[in-house]
Amino acid sequence: MKNIIYYTTMKVDKLDLSIIKHLQEDARLSFRELGQKLGVPHTTVFTRAERLLDRGVIKNFSAILHPHDLGLQIGYIIVDVPPSQSKDTANHIAHFEEARKVFRTFDGKIIVEVLVSGEHKGLEEFLARLNVSPVRVYPVHDVVKFDHKIHEGALNKLI
Repeated sequence: MKNIIYYTTMKVDKLDLSIIKHLQEDARLSFRELGQKLGVPHTTVFTRAERLLDRGVIKNFSAILHPHDLGLQIGYIIVDVPPSQSKDTANHIAHFEEARKVFRTFDGKIIVEVLVSGEHKGLEEFLARLNVSPVRVYPVHDVVKFDHKIHEGALNKLI
């Protein structure tokens, strides 16, 4: 078997993986430059990158901003609901733009990464709008590693 990694139904070969690795390091690389680095025509890189975008392997190309450096607050919320209600509750939470990531566990817990403006007041306001319980809230004090995009609503509040 060749160097193929399986993601659900999408096959990613060695060239795709090389393209992904380079674009993660610097998404500003032109396809021409990337083709030269990989020893393939830039049209091949373009075609592969478009396919990766179309299939959802690459979500988008964007700047990575650090929320704490912009004065935003990151928090994690754990909601404990019966497993039979967790899907509906998670979908309800996912509609809030402040909810950046929403995960469900097998035992009915929902883990939410939240991004709000301000300190604890922003989390308190979000929780009041969220209107679910029981909830445990963990405001982040120090970010050791961060590699995510900031949503448009939070950026608009900085202007």
